[in-house]
Amino acid sequence: MEWIDALEREAWNDVIEELVWHLRNGRTPTLISRHLTPDSGVEFCFKDLPAVFLPVDNHVRWDEAVQIIDRFPQLNATRLHTRR
Repeated sequence: MEWIDALEREAWNDVIEELVWHLRNGRTPTLISRHLTPDSGVEFCFKDLPAVFLPVDNHVRWDEAVQIIDRFPQLNATRLHTRR
């Protein structure tokens, strides 16, 4: 899909790289959440599949990923959340 190709150009961001991998494998997340404790990282949740956790320490990566995702209306149904 063309929009996934455009998203993949932003794959310098670890969170986006992981998101693109899931999308290319037919796994559209329903929720992407940033976890601060006990482990810092990003969790990808799916409707009918187990969640996947990506360790990411840098909050800047999350902030960048949110801005990138917001530019893609195809991901409007995917909720973004920060858990403290």
